[in-house]
Amino acid sequence: GTYRAHSRSEDEIVFPALESKHALRNVSHAYTLDHQQEEQLFLDLETVVDALRRCTGGVAEAHEHVLAVRRMCAAVRASLETHIRAEEAELWPLFTEHFSTEEQQYLVGVIIGRTGAQVLTALLPWITESFSSEEQEQMMGSLRQATKNTMFDQWLEAVTAR
Repeated sequence: GTYRAHSRSEDEIVFPALESKHALRNVSHAYTLDHQQEEQLFLDLETVVDALRRCTGGVAEAHEHVLAVRRMCAAVRASLETHIRAEEAELWPLFTEHFSTEEQQYLVGVIIGRTGAQVLTALLPWITESFSSEEQEQMMGSLRQATKNTMFDQWLEAVTAR
């Protein structure tokens, strides 16, 4: 899903690009470890949700499973929020400082090229709902610039025209 595509893109594209800049060695290792921990949290969440689905006991047993799901959701949320805040504060400023606009656009293009249409289709409504109008325009402008004259550019035009 969306999380897996995001973390894989960072681990396989973004972080190696950062590490390739000699001034930025060993910057991303902790984030890769975060991704491994978060993946485990999602697996644990899946386990407790499955246990709730299989619950055949009474209300008390179902309530215990619901509480377990709630705790796991809180753990996932806390982990992701901490991870994202750290990335935004520490990693992304390094891109502005050490990568030209063209290099950044190239990386975005590589990420988009590896991301499935299903994930991208799920992300676009999130972008439009979560960002201000100005942020939406900047994001869509960046996407269009990074994918200019590609099939993705045509696809993006089609899905945003809906």
